[in-house]
Amino acid sequence: MVDVGTMGARALAAQTDWSRLPTGAADQWPPALLAAWDLALDSLLPTALLVGKKRVLLYNDAFAERLGSLHPAAFGRPADEVLPELWDASPVGGLLDRVLTDGDAFLDADSRVGWSRPGGSATTAAPDASVAPDAAPDVDATDATDATDAAGAPDAPLLGHHLRTGSAVRDAAGDVVAVVHVVVETSSSHDRARAVAELASALGTAVTVDDVCKVALREAVAAFDARSAGICLPSPEHGGWRIARRHRIEDLSPDEERLPLIWSEVPQDLAETVSWAVGEREVHRSDSGELVVVPLETRTVRAAIVGFREATELPASFGVVLSAFTDLVAEALGRAVVYDAERSTAELLQRTLLPPSLPQSDAISVAARYEPVSEGTVAGGDFYDSFFLPDGRLALVIGDVVGRGVMAATVMGQVRAAVRGAALADSRPNVVMGALDRVVWDLDALWPASLPLGTARARPGMSFGGELFVTMLYATITPETGVVEIASAGHPVPALLSGRSARADGAPRGQLLTMPVGPPLGIGGARPATELLLEVGDMLVAYTDGLLERRGEDLAAGEERLLGVLADLPPSSPRRVAQLVMEAMVPPSGQEDDCAVLTVGRSPAGYRRRTLVVPPMPESVRAARDWARAQLTQWHVGDADQYTIVTGISELITNAVLHAGTESHLTMDLDSGQVSVTVADSGNRGEPLLTGGEAMAVRGRGLSLVKAISDAFGSHRTSAGTTVWFEVVVTPSHEPQAADGPDGMVAEPVR
Repeated sequence: MVDVGTMGARALAAQTDWSRLPTGAADQWPPALLAAWDLALDSLLPTALLVGKKRVLLYNDAFAERLGSLHPAAFGRPADEVLPELWDASPVGGLLDRVLTDGDAFLDADSRVGWSRPGGSATTAAPDASVAPDAAPDVDATDATDATDAAGAPDAPLLGHHLRTGSAVRDAAGDVVAVVHVVVETSSSHDRARAVAELASALGTAVTVDDVCKVALREAVAAFDARSAGICLPSPEHGGWRIARRHRIEDLSPDEERLPLIWSEVPQDLAETVSWAVGEREVHRSDSGELVVVPLETRTVRAAIVGFREATELPASFGVVLSAFTDLVAEALGRAVVYDAERSTAELLQRTLLPPSLPQSDAISVAARYEPVSEGTVAGGDFYDSFFLPDGRLALVIGDVVGRGVMAATVMGQVRAAVRGAALADSRPNVVMGALDRVVWDLDALWPASLPLGTARARPGMSFGGELFVTMLYATITPETGVVEIASAGHPVPALLSGRSARADGAPRGQLLTMPVGPPLGIGGARPATELLLEVGDMLVAYTDGLLERRGEDLAAGEERLLGVLADLPPSSPRRVAQLVMEAMVPPSGQEDDCAVLTVGRSPAGYRRRTLVVPPMPESVRAARDWARAQLTQWHVGDADQYTIVTGISELITNAVLHAGTESHLTMDLDSGQVSVTVADSGNRGEPLLTGGEAMAVRGRGLSLVKAISDAFGSHRTSAGTTVWFEVVVTPSHEPQAADGPDGMVAEPVR
């Protein structure tokens, strides 16, 4: 039995009984048709003939490869039966018919055509006896059917981008007897060109180095026809190279796309290749084509794109695409480096002017979060503070200087310092705000009248012309009783997050305070104080207007959104509430103004706090574990919860020792049946690197573990360094204890 599936087109034609086909016997063909058929058989391009009104399909070996498993059953059959989608779902069939009827040749530079699989189209039918080729005397009829049925297994060979041509073949009388149809796949070139176009568009909105690298990696996989692509930047630690990679098979969610890139050290052999390519400013291509290293020309940073490919020859269009790709990425990367440097300076200035820590006591817990503006490289004017007054009360301050830039940040720092001075002299809200009016009036004389805040040409001796305004919320709280006295100078009113006891009496989970709002500082006027009682478990949530503002919305819509967030908050500490509110209110695309959140809550009986200074030495990890285990035992925390907490502490201290290189402060709080752990370091070494890790290893593997085993997890930067925290809801051990005693524990959260 002859295996027609392996038979070439010329051999298949030699065994075909042409007299049974609509084409008639080959010796009766017009000379032009015979010449066209000979040229098709000899052509290296996929070439087919559509003969006569029935479009009988004849083709060469290159076209047979494009047909895949439809060959050889397709040979000699009507083309519209073999590939019905060319007529039903694309304009190609119409173009071919037009050549047959009118003789009009065509060139379709970019078509994308596929066809349905067996069971749903004419391609599955057995060849009709009137048109099927007699491939060989001993070919079983089932062979052709089986070959056709097998069409469902391989990929569709004609699915992709193609260049197609159709030309008429005429007989001696000038009548069209056939169409010469040539198909050239252009999918690879098309995809590369598309990748460059998409790259240019995506880089238009990428402003940070991280953003640019993400875009470059995503598009490099298609542009380089690579299994994976990497971008190499100088390592800040070791003088070598670090790399972030993206694999072709990765399908990241929008949330995953927003995560920072994972960087790892480049292996020595690859690092040498990257250094050579960057130093010589030449593209490195391995002999097999598996590795391509392309230097990026930028004045501000050395960098390279690395493509990890199959062992295939690089396409001819690679050089053109490569040039456009690297030029775009290098230009964007150069801008991003400058942007990151300026933004880091602005953010460092902002955070330096904010307090590195907030006071805590057994009765009161305070937390804050600050989020800079998402775009731009200017510092903001939002500020917060908290400090104890001489009589033991706690002062709370949150405010916003109108405008942005170094000037606004400078004014903010001066106002924050002035608040402390005024409150320590006389802490009554009306007295403090009256004193700050005079401070703002004096500061108004220091800055330009005709230029907005943040303008580079501003200089001392010029003024705002009376346009410097500061909004501020000022409050005092007595820790033992929870009595709060609060006043607002043009600032949004805070929200009250009710604890369990208040909710049992019918109070909503979250509500905005009803209180008068006076004019901003610098204008003068009355700012009446409001007195309220903060019960145990209640929490005050203050914020700046950047948390509420959205383009096209009024502040009322932002207030409703905030109340919705507060209504769904689980029982939480002030630290966690500040984190959750910030995460829920800041849109994924980032906010247009900087914003701050300040939370304060009364702690129930049984609140405990312990702190430990941990030196930056490996042996400190075990010492911290032993210290924590001893404290947790004293607090009657169960063994299972102890194991979870100590494991988390071990990971955080290890991370601080390895990456910060400075002493860290370990704090444990027992509050409302949950243990909060904070590790704060003063390191400023940038992003940690994975040493000896695989290219696909996840950065912060220890932090991921902590997040997985804890009930809440978060991190934030301050002017002093990085703070990482987690919380675990705990149950007491079975040892005898007094719930309200000096070391007792309240087992159930009340907030």
